[in-house]
Parts: sequence; structure tokens; C-alpha cells
Amino acid sequence: MKKVFLKLVLLSLPILILIGLFFVLDPFRIVYTYGDYSGNMYISLNREYVSSKMYFKNIKKYNYNSFILGSSRTLAFHSKSWRKFLSPDASPFVFDASGETLSGIYEKVSYIDKTAADFNNCLLIICTDHTFGVEADQNSHIFIKHPTIAGTSWFNFYVVFIKDYLNFLFLKNYFQFLFTHKYGPSMKGYIDYRIIRYDTVANDQYIIDRENEIKQDSTNYYEKRKDIFYTRDSIISPAIPQISESHVQMLKEIKSIFVKHHTNYKIIIGPLYNQVPLNSADLLILQNIFGKDNVFNFSGKNKFTVNTGNYYEDSHYRPSVGDSIMSIIYKKQ
Repeated sequence: MKKVFLKLVLLSLPILILIGLFFVLDPFRIVYTYGDYSGNMYISLNREYVSSKMYFKNIKKYNYNSFILGSSRTLAFHSKSWRKFLSPDASPFVFDASGETLSGIYEKVSYIDKTAADFNNCLLIICTDHTFGVEADQNSHIFIKHPTIAGTSWFNFYVVFIKDYLNFLFLKNYFQFLFTHKYGPSMKGYIDYRIIRYDTVANDQYIIDRENEIKQDSTNYYEKRKDIFYTRDSIISPAIPQISESHVQMLKEIKSIFVKHHTNYKIIIGPLYNQVPLNSADLLILQNIFGKDNVFNFSGKNKFTVNTGNYYEDSHYRPSVGDSIMSIIYKKQ
């Protein structure tokens, strides 16, 4: 029995060492608390977790009362630009999550309702390819929800991160980059070699290197990525109807919280590169719930989506687009 036990210990020792390094190195920045998450430049962080931690840490200090909600596309809507259209006492916070769904937005609105003294303003960014998608918690370290916000299991939360960490290709690329600091094509999907800065107060996200590269030589930037920026069809069919009965219920509850707080809210359907318009039936539902004057549809083919220069890649539009959209919707106000 002792020999069997010893063999089991020896066999499990590499895994135990790797798990130990997970808690020591904290590659996904979920073990320790950080004042600034900008320092991790080579592992994609869970934006839901980062946003939640920043909110918990700062809500009492900064008394946030204005919120930008949505997916990672919220990076186009900077709080500094938004402040121009708000009252002087506005204290904005970007409460985003990667691949954010309506259920995630609903959970955050409900949490803000319970924890923030005021909820004066809100920009709610809808993505035609994500917002009305999968509602269940996802089994991925990028998309899994913060347990405090979602009311889910902390044990399962850590299991998901450890599972993805122990993936052989992740470990290979992570430790290779950790020791060499040299990025190779094979690391794509495992190492995020972008320079990203997170604002430590409002939680804005800045893609520093790509923005600078575009400003310095936009022609070269887009030429290098011509395979990413595929040619769109001249005629694109609208998205299929996506808003379900459960979505309608969540939307109505979000609206009731807005009414409760006298929130000045704007619902923005973002200008995605794919140019797929939001289905007219879904648009009508949003307009009926939130009011036609509060819903702004920038999906489909328009002055933003026809210009490749408005995008970092085929998923995220740039802050210049967000600035223009805010000017449009608040000018109408």
C-alpha cells in the first residue's frame, strides 16, 4: 500500500506543482487583488472579473452614478468623452464583460440597483451577435461570470480557470513567453500580445499599441490585416429574431430599475463590421420597452460600418466611432 501511495504521489507531483504555480504566478489575475490590471500584457483577462473587482473596490470611494454596460465593444465609449454630455456631478464607470449577454447586463443592473446610491445615467450597448445569445454561465475562463454578481459557485469558477490553465497548449505557450518574452505565430489564441491600459477609476479600456499604429501608418496597419477585413456582401440579410420571452422579461425589469432611479438611459445597437442589421421585430420590442427616442440603431450598412478605418479588426470599433455616436444621440436629446 505504501508503494502504491508513493507511486500515486510521484505521478501527481507534476500536476500539483503546476497547480501550485497557478496560485503563485496568478496568470489570469484572479487569485490576488490588483490596483491596476494593465500590467498583464500577455494573457487575456476575464473582463467581467476585472470590472467587478474594480467596482467592489471603488464604489464607496468614487460613488459611481453613471454606467456603460455591454460587451468588450464598450471600449469604444470612453468615460472621458461621455462626461462632456453629463452633469458635473457624474461619476462614470464602465461595467463590461467579454461576450456580454443580456442576462449579464441584467445581473449588473440589478447589482447596481442594490449597491449604488444613484443610477443617474446609463449607456447600454447591444451587440447583434452576442447580447441575445447564450444565457447560461459559460465554461470558459474568458466568459465565466463573477460569482458575486451572478450568484454562482466560487468553486466552479476556480475549476474553470484551472482547467483552461492546465491545457497543454496554453501551458506551453504561456511558459515559453514568460521566459523568452518573444511572441510567435503559434501563440495566437493563447498569448495576447497587445498593449492594453485600464483606467483605475472609470475602468476604461485603451488598446494603446493598435491605436498608435493606426495613427502612425494606417495604410500599413490595414494592409497587414487584409485577411481579417473580409469583403462584405452588397446585400446582407437582417439577423433572425433573437429576443425571447425571457429576454423581454429581463428588458422590462431593467427598464423598471431605470424608472425607479430616474435614469437617463440610451440603448445603442452597435455598428458591427459584419453590417448585419438588427431584426426589425427585435428593434420594435426594444423601442416599445425603452421608448423610440431612447433606442439608437447603428447596425447594418451605414457611415460607420462602410469604413474599415473605424475598426481595430472585424470585431471591435474604435473610440472615434464611440465619440461620434455619443455626439449624435445627445445632440438629439
